[in-house]
Amino acid sequence: MPETKPKTHCRPSNGLDQTEESDTRLAANLVTQRNLQLHPRPQHPRPQRARRDATGFTSNQEVRLKAGDMRMARLQISLSQLRTAMEESGKQLKDLCQQVRLNVDAE
Repeated sequence: MPETKPKTHCRPSNGLDQTEESDTRLAANLVTQRNLQLHPRPQHPRPQRARRDATGFTSNQEVRLKAGDMRMARLQISLSQLRTAMEESGKQLKDLCQQVRLNVDAE
């Protein structure tokens, strides 16, 4: 433990004391002693930084990256399903157009 030095502080009276004059003079210059450490600000331990693995990412970053990869995979699946549905609807439109042409030509 570091050494401490006593330091004296004068504490003036607030004048509210109802005492004798000799007591008032003493109360006006009360001397108190207090111990101060050499380092008045305590040294707080620094919080540990997250450990990085071989890829250079922390575990929290890895989790976020995996979640992002899963979202991207879901988007790709949705896009491929949309593309398939659009191709099917395009084929249906072509078939309907051909039927209309046949009906117009038949009349």
